[in-house]
Amino acid sequence: MENEWLTKEAFWEGCRRNPIDPVLRLLLTSDGTLIRHLESLFLASVKVAIQDQREILIDEEHASRIGIPAGEKGIQRKVWLSAGGGRKVFAVSIFPLSGLKPDFHQEVLLGQKPIGRIIEAQQLPTRRDRLEITRLALPQVAEALGLQPRELFWARRYRLNISDQVSGVIFEAFLPSLFSSSSFSP
Repeated sequence: MENEWLTKEAFWEGCRRNPIDPVLRLLLTSDGTLIRHLESLFLASVKVAIQDQREILIDEEHASRIGIPAGEKGIQRKVWLSAGGGRKVFAVSIFPLSGLKPDFHQEVLLGQKPIGRIIEAQQLPTRRDRLEITRLALPQVAEALGLQPRELFWARRYRLNISDQVSGVIFEAFLPSLFSSSSFSP
């Protein structure tokens, strides 16, 4: 599965041949909010720390995943999600600016809440689709955690449709230590 983006069904088929932690399978394939799952696992609130946030011109790959023309202005946000005493997930979100309502856009710019928490607070109906899962090396993420650059991360990407506003793309990489038996102690 390394460096190959798989559909949910292909991932499950791979899991039948090579068993993978059930919590990992749940986190990678869930269409619920990651924030709530992390809070349930760690019995702690999830904190967000912005690594980088900027306006970008959305490239062809991401525009295609969102379903918009390439080159549209967007906002890209790279964050760490922490719970239970440490970083657990590295996430990147990209949303086209043209579809964001001002209150949602303002909350994103403030950088104080995870996207999932903003959506929940504003009671915005959402739908996730185009889910893909892989295992890949993320040297810069590994370096930020003091891990070897070739460390492999389980990751997923999907399109997040916010009902009456906009679609964006989300990438989430889960720390390898997240799935050790002692990592869920409150």
